[in-house]
Amino acid sequence: MAVSSFLSEGAAIPQGSALTDMTKQQVLPEWYTNYAMDILSGQQAIANRPYATAPMPRVAGFTPLQDKSFGLTETAAGAYQPLLGEATTVAQAAANAPGALNVAQPYLTQAGQTSVANIGSYMNPYNEAVTNRIAELGTRNLTENILPEVEGRYIKAGQLGFGGRGGLGGTPSGMMTDTSRAVRDVSSDILAQQTAALQSGYNQAAGLAGTDLSRFGTLANTAGGLAQTQQQQQLAASGALSNLGARAQELGLTGAGAIGNVGALQQQQGQRNLDVAYADFLRQQGYEQEQINNLLKTFQGVASGVPSASQEYGLSPSGVQQQYSSTGKDIASALTAAAGIVGSLKGK
Repeated sequence: MAVSSFLSEGAAIPQGSALTDMTKQQVLPEWYTNYAMDILSGQQAIANRPYATAPMPRVAGFTPLQDKSFGLTETAAGAYQPLLGEATTVAQAAANAPGALNVAQPYLTQAGQTSVANIGSYMNPYNEAVTNRIAELGTRNLTENILPEVEGRYIKAGQLGFGGRGGLGGTPSGMMTDTSRAVRDVSSDILAQQTAALQSGYNQAAGLAGTDLSRFGTLANTAGGLAQTQQQQQLAASGALSNLGARAQELGLTGAGAIGNVGALQQQQGQRNLDVAYADFLRQQGYEQEQINNLLKTFQGVASGVPSASQEYGLSPSGVQQQYSSTGKDIASALTAAAGIVGSLKGK
């Protein structure tokens, strides 16, 4: 009766009812429940912590060598332009230069003439210098030598005179006849010498004219060849300048690429350092969660070996539906829920 009075607090048991177990409580060790609460408290603290951003940069920037390679690449990309412009100028000069035929044409025109076309230009100086000199010398010989000799011969013979007595006519004297013959002979000789000189001069003039015409032909060939050679040299120089421009660009880009490759290696190393630092940061951020996970694993591992006790109290009238759940079941459900919450937070 003492038990029934304690449970019913002195009240009468309803009719048709009997004293039965209404409440069953599983009692767990205090250290075990405190362990679970510590885990939940630590997890809650982590969940309430604001999101932390990494204090270090995530991507490595360009290195000084890479920046240098960018500038060199830009410079090398246009390295061909000055030489290409010069090559274009030289090529245009070669294209606009007179052709070999145009250069040779004046000489070809001269060489195409006949040797007698301008033979007078070769004869005129000869005529004045030679034929006139022949006449001058012949006349001087006549007046200074031949005529005085004829006159002297007749003076010695006492036959000086050119006609009959008193100038009245008659048979011409011998002196007159000899004088006329002398003049005739000298004139004939002068004319013969002049003719021979003219003939010789003509032949020489024709030879000189032919030589000059031949020389003009040679000059035409030489001038045309030189013009063609010069044009070919200009075109070759244009090609060489163009090739130098392309080579300058190629070598410049190669050098810039080599510097860029070294800079890329430096950037890769810098990126590795950043990745390691970020990984360390993530490990530091997750350290507390990792410790909670370890505690939870320990908690779950010892759960089966934790001692427990049961307490039963209360009364349950016959035919009345039970109103209260077991306190022991509530604790077990709470621990299971705690494990689930920790697990879900870990997944996050």
